[in-house]
Amino acid sequence: MVPYMNLIVVFSFAGFIYLIVALQVSHSFPPLYEKYQGPIEDEIKPVLPFIFSLMAIMLMATVFSPIFFCFGVVSVWCGLRIRKSVQVRTTGPLPWLLNPLTIGAFNRWPMLAFDVWTLGMIVLMGTLGFIIS
Repeated sequence: MVPYMNLIVVFSFAGFIYLIVALQVSHSFPPLYEKYQGPIEDEIKPVLPFIFSLMAIMLMATVFSPIFFCFGVVSVWCGLRIRKSVQVRTTGPLPWLLNPLTIGAFNRWPMLAFDVWTLGMIVLMGTLGFIIS
């Protein structure tokens, strides 16, 4: 394998994990933000074509492996769009997260819980993958 391919694979898997965890948080698992009350399709509709493009990128990556980097870029971009949709529809985390120690941070950065959870899951999965391999 080409030396830089290891970095491309790690980046792409981290981006895909970010996308999956962002989708989970946007649908209130874990319950950090209020659940979207409308149809799920309305919230995902802006990124749905890009999520389907991930399959085409995976297919192309079987022939030309450096294009796998695009898989990570598109995954991160979709995750950031999902984060933006959560930020637009909510004013901050649910009240059970607010206490005197965290209320100042959540008032200043309403998406802090989303970022800590998603990035923390990436670090956890990366650490587990490193330990296992």
